[in-house]
Amino acid sequence: MIITRLLSKLLLIIYLVFDTSSNRAFAQRRKTVINNQFPRGYFMFPIQPGQQASLSGGFGDLRTNHFHAGVDIRTGGVEGYQVYAAADGYVSKIRVMRGGYGNVIYITHPNGYTTVYGHLKNFNARIEQFVRQKEYEQQIWDVDLSLSPNELLVRKGEIVAFGGNTGASGGPHLHFEIRDEAENAINPLKFGFWEIQDSQAPVVERVILKTLNAYSRVNGEFGRVSIAPIRTSNGDYTIPTIIKANGIIGLELNAYDRSQTSPFRLGVTDIEVKIDGITSYKLNLEKMPFDISKDINVHIDYDIAESNGVRIQKCYIADGNRLSIYETDQNDGKIVIIDKEIHKVSVEVKDTYGNTSTTNFSIQGDQPNEVFSKELAEESSFSGNISTTITENTLAIRAKNAKVSSAILQYEGIPTVVPLSYRRNNESVFLHDLNKGIADFIQVEKSSERLNIKKEILPQTRQFYSEPNLKIDFDDALYDTLYLKTAQSGNRLSINTEKIPLKDFMTISWRPSGVAISPKTSVYYINDGRKYLGGKWLGNQIQFKTKELGDFQVITDIDAPNIRPVRIDSTELRFTISDVLSGIKTFNCYVNGQWVLMDYEYKSNRIWSIKLNESETFSGDLKLEVTDNVGNLAVYEVNIDEYISTQRAIKKVTKKSSKKTSKRKKYVSKSRKSSSKNSSKKSKRKRG
Repeated sequence: MIITRLLSKLLLIIYLVFDTSSNRAFAQRRKTVINNQFPRGYFMFPIQPGQQASLSGGFGDLRTNHFHAGVDIRTGGVEGYQVYAAADGYVSKIRVMRGGYGNVIYITHPNGYTTVYGHLKNFNARIEQFVRQKEYEQQIWDVDLSLSPNELLVRKGEIVAFGGNTGASGGPHLHFEIRDEAENAINPLKFGFWEIQDSQAPVVERVILKTLNAYSRVNGEFGRVSIAPIRTSNGDYTIPTIIKANGIIGLELNAYDRSQTSPFRLGVTDIEVKIDGITSYKLNLEKMPFDISKDINVHIDYDIAESNGVRIQKCYIADGNRLSIYETDQNDGKIVIIDKEIHKVSVEVKDTYGNTSTTNFSIQGDQPNEVFSKELAEESSFSGNISTTITENTLAIRAKNAKVSSAILQYEGIPTVVPLSYRRNNESVFLHDLNKGIADFIQVEKSSERLNIKKEILPQTRQFYSEPNLKIDFDDALYDTLYLKTAQSGNRLSINTEKIPLKDFMTISWRPSGVAISPKTSVYYINDGRKYLGGKWLGNQIQFKTKELGDFQVITDIDAPNIRPVRIDSTELRFTISDVLSGIKTFNCYVNGQWVLMDYEYKSNRIWSIKLNESETFSGDLKLEVTDNVGNLAVYEVNIDEYISTQRAIKKVTKKSSKKTSKRKKYVSKSRKSSSKNSSKKSKRKRG
């Protein structure tokens, strides 16, 4: 163990010499240019201007695969609120789509900024007519229209649309953005909307300290230590217990903002971490580039987010992170402890309005110990005698009731001895730096486990991997080194089931076994549900792209979509459409051979007719065609006039039946009353 400790110190010294600044000079390796000269008062609040408003989402909120690029303005859970143009300008873009922002308009202004209004129910009459005309010309519902400056001019305060719940929205609200000329999203609250009030400081729920390599410890162990800080009387937070640490440590934070006008958790926009009074990490979310917003997956702890939905942000720059929203010291915000001194840590969290919460605690340097103290132990649970996990580039092996002082690793038959790192009660922990060599087989005493690591895949260089029946082109998909694991069984394929983020698509060519090849046989992602990915058959192999690692399955979809009429008359056509497996791809409606625009709400599976000319009526032969993503076609045909007549006849029969039933009920009721009266009279005679 003395050799292990000396090696640990040597590696840390090498790290400090070549990659850090020992005096923690604030080198500002990544610096965002901050511009506070936003035109305050230029823009008008887009919903009920002049009245106090409430937000359900803030700028920079941590969302799935992206930072929230605007603010979500609440509309009381109802649709139809008037949406006003924030300033003079012209409509530069209009999109109608099933996901994303749904119905959305972009207005470009003379000062170079563009305002964005998303999840709209519909547009004003002038814009609506423009969009309908384009949809009928292209005979397509989901359009993406770019407009010239002289096509649709708008004035400040003009009603341009009405709030709704279209696209990927969880309830009625207006999504509002302000973008600069470089298409960066700017925090709208920087432009001085007094309708939004916030005097409450952010809340800090958890402080997490995480070891970042095999030679680091927090409270004597490798892994993550999560602590709930205590709120003091002045509103700040503290951790009263001194945390023991050694090596390279990452600080993570679970924090959110509160506003007195909103019951929702909102995001924080500024974080600053100081070690012994010197800044090591600073986050500023004043501006957000769209092209790399997906890098949120390395800004947060992706494993925790995918496992339980809690988004915890790292207060250091992880490998592969390309975002320019940080300022850090030479350590990229990572905390390096190599002495036995007590170091003061302060974490300052701010919202857009400058409301601040500060969390204070201390870290004391503590050399790794072979024996783990009971009072510091955090119980782990796993079935069997041995458990393995890979964190960053460290393989952690945990064994129960093991008496040996080393574990044996093998890769391609070559053995490697890994000494004991520490013991915790009846659990022995062995830590192996995978940079020193990967492993596919582990043995501790008589217990063993096969890791199935096939290859070390490095980022930033295009790499390929192949084995019988499987080829993977990683292209530029990786943020960090991937220790590739694959498994094939029949029509199922597994690629690294651990929660690992990808920044772009990788291409997979796979030959499944026991599958009848068909154009309707496709790949589905089957982690946490089932998602259609598609794919293209090249002989007996299917090629597909994915931005997610996990489990995949080849499934044949032979079932056509379902169509159910809801309303068919001379004024309106309404249906519900659904598909069990691959999902709806297209829908087209024709009346007497003429294409009719159908609006679509995918969350409720509803489609309904939108006329180009409101005075027109529907009459004659109707045909609705719906296809799913593999080409299964469902067709609904009916003569509208005959359908209307049939429905009227059914209503008449139903009405007559209802009247007869009502008369029977009245007759029965009268008979019962008469019987009751006679019984009452007889009873009175008897008593008399």
